[in-house]
Amino acid sequence: MATPTVPVRLAAGALALGLAGALFAGPVAAGRPAPSATLPGAEVTVVRVEAGTDDDRRRLLGLGLDVVDADENGAELFLYDDAEAAALRAAGFDPVVVDHDRSPAALALEATRAAEERAEATAATSELPTGRVSYRTLDEIEADLAALEAAYPDLVRRFALPHPTLLGRTVYGVEISRDVHAPSGEPVFLTTGVHHAREWPTAEVTLEFAWDVLQNDGADERVTRLLDNTTMIVVPVVNPDGYELSRSLVNEQKRKNCRVTHGAVPTYEQCADPVNANLGVDLNRNYAPFWGGPGSSGNQTASNHYGEAPYSEPEIRNIAELTAAHQVTVAVHNHSPDGRLLRAPSSPLEPVPADVEAYDALAQELGAALDWPAGPWPDIYYEASGVAEQNAFYTAGIFGFTTEMTPGHDGLARFHPPYEYVVDQYFGTGSYPGSSMREALLIAWDAAADPALHSVLTGRAQPGVELTIAKDVVVDSSPVTLPGAGTVVLPTDVSLASTLTVPASGRFEWHVQPSPRPSQYESARLPESWTVSCRNRSGRVVHSQQVTVERGQSADLDLRRCPAVPPRGR
Repeated sequence: MATPTVPVRLAAGALALGLAGALFAGPVAAGRPAPSATLPGAEVTVVRVEAGTDDDRRRLLGLGLDVVDADENGAELFLYDDAEAAALRAAGFDPVVVDHDRSPAALALEATRAAEERAEATAATSELPTGRVSYRTLDEIEADLAALEAAYPDLVRRFALPHPTLLGRTVYGVEISRDVHAPSGEPVFLTTGVHHAREWPTAEVTLEFAWDVLQNDGADERVTRLLDNTTMIVVPVVNPDGYELSRSLVNEQKRKNCRVTHGAVPTYEQCADPVNANLGVDLNRNYAPFWGGPGSSGNQTASNHYGEAPYSEPEIRNIAELTAAHQVTVAVHNHSPDGRLLRAPSSPLEPVPADVEAYDALAQELGAALDWPAGPWPDIYYEASGVAEQNAFYTAGIFGFTTEMTPGHDGLARFHPPYEYVVDQYFGTGSYPGSSMREALLIAWDAAADPALHSVLTGRAQPGVELTIAKDVVVDSSPVTLPGAGTVVLPTDVSLASTLTVPASGRFEWHVQPSPRPSQYESARLPESWTVSCRNRSGRVVHSQQVTVERGQSADLDLRRCPAVPPRGR
């Protein structure tokens, strides 16, 4: 891919800071919402249009409508009002109705609940670890996370991510490890669900995988070995506000979060109002690296709207901070429904990645387990900017991937088909023979443990000492045009820092991300180093050491000068 010419790059702390804010800063969220029964549900009409040329497809995407599928002949869209249909026709497209959400939300919700009650009445169970036969509500997901910790207190730590959502909800995840109550230096595997609200299968698969792993500890050699040597972090619902509106059928096809006006915290009623059905920020376009570029839109009604600034949304600050605070080596962010396995680059502005051979080899292995095409977004899918894979790779050299699961459906069932398809996708059976999400997640988790794909620090220090590894990096947006500033690149400062407690032996092994970080502008690594340090009882750094370690390499450190005292705050 061609390397772009870099336009004016605004200095950090000047205009960029005014627009993007200090990293991870954001507005205070409102209290937890009380859903209103008086608001009508958003209605959706599914249409198809002919778009047989690249120019047609670019014009169509430029309208900022909710394009849910495109092929060489045309595209399928979700329309939310007559004005959107009129915009299609004005642009020269003739929409043909495929499906329509004809029933009010209350009737749809009643039908869903009736189906669930029938399944429970017949004691129906599936082959999933929990036996689920229907999509969980948000309350059920949160209850499951609490139940995991209660059932396996020595292996599971439930945690709250630092930033409440726009509607005041807490975002929860679980950490699973043999050493879950102390930072042990193990490689970290991260998997998430529901960046996009209507993609319900992603919460199911991530939760079932967590239950699966814990139920098979000691019975499955592969699972047991990985639990012995790694940490896994699971965040089933990145976007709980959107999921609640979608799952409760108030706005079943909601994709984005609840942002109605830039810089303002909305109420539940504002987010649920059908007038605002297609407002919000696409959370998987809000990450800082390459923010604002091809495959994302500044139009607030566009399905791929990138938001006010890099990391402007609290839900994305959560995932960015989580990644920055752990030595994640492989990450899988789950989506539906297009049957592809995606890696960086996702934008035509990116170079061929540094370490592309190892990165693509893992992508192909995952694609084979899923029986899907695998590779860069633009090669097998479409262009996108500000996505999770870019954030993982360009901030920390993490091999990040997107899965597009439960393919083969259209109309209103596209993003969350009948539940039996989730079961089939998890095991690679039934409708998806040989396409196993369980196997793909196991492969990715195994890769997270492979020292050939990350770096390792070994060394000696006093038992019980807490060591910190850190570096500050800067990532760039795509070139964006701003009023009064012309075309500029917005830099964002990111602080990477994680800790390790030295074991009783005084010897430590710390699996870390490579210190040289991939460049956003050329197929090369930036010559960066980690700083490893320790503090005295008052919290002052008393010893620090620079270390440069490449992917697949190790370095040995002598940190016996670090005093054997408890870290600050203990």
